[in-house]
Amino acid sequence: MKMKNITSRTSRPTWLAACLALSISISTVKAEIEPAARELANAVSAKIGSAKTLRLTAKHQLDPALGVGAGHEKGPMQITVKRPNQFYAIQQAGEETREIAFDGTTLCLMHPELKHHAMEPLKAGSIEQFADRVDERFGFRPPVAELLAGDAATQLFLNVTSARVIGTERVGWTRCQRLQFKQEGIVGDLWVGAKDKLPRRYRLTFTGVSGSPVWDIRFSKWELNGSVDETLFTKRPAKDSIKVTMLKSR
Repeated sequence: MKMKNITSRTSRPTWLAACLALSISISTVKAEIEPAARELANAVSAKIGSAKTLRLTAKHQLDPALGVGAGHEKGPMQITVKRPNQFYAIQQAGEETREIAFDGTTLCLMHPELKHHAMEPLKAGSIEQFADRVDERFGFRPPVAELLAGDAATQLFLNVTSARVIGTERVGWTRCQRLQFKQEGIVGDLWVGAKDKLPRRYRLTFTGVSGSPVWDIRFSKWELNGSVDETLFTKRPAKDSIKVTMLKSR
């Protein structure tokens, strides 16, 4: 199972299986993060980082499509987190549906319709550490892990050269502040609810890739500190699923 993505560790993370790899050098320029941008990111971090459990739904789309399968380029996602280090996500895409389950010590990636999976030992004490170690070993990152980190502000501003709040806009019925950050090869926009400080939209424009593809994610539901199905983190494939080796994608 070779999981590919369109960004490297020095860029914003994604879980897209895109047939593309982008190598970006870490900038040595001092980041110009405006006070309003840092204040907004810290508010998001405080709201999300203090939650013991998280459930959210999202719909994502990559445009222009990269030809790696419609299910990988658009569709719904459901994500469940229990702190400090348990993570589950499912991307519904028909035959291309995939799941990722992590219980703190084991990573399991499943393609239930295609009936194959990969399972690897992996230890991590936090969501940030989990995302970093998956990236280091296998070359991809769990979906929107930077927003779910205990310190989301630090994750969001990793390697950025500038960040600012560029106005107030609506995402659906929600009035939001728009935070924009830049780094070499990427422009990111995060729309944050003005009242609840929760992300409502997350857009990454990959300016360093031919065609400047845009990954656009809309969050439709957040549940903080609610009950979660803890069996999701230890979910395993069906008995007729074939185990394959997970190779690093870059």
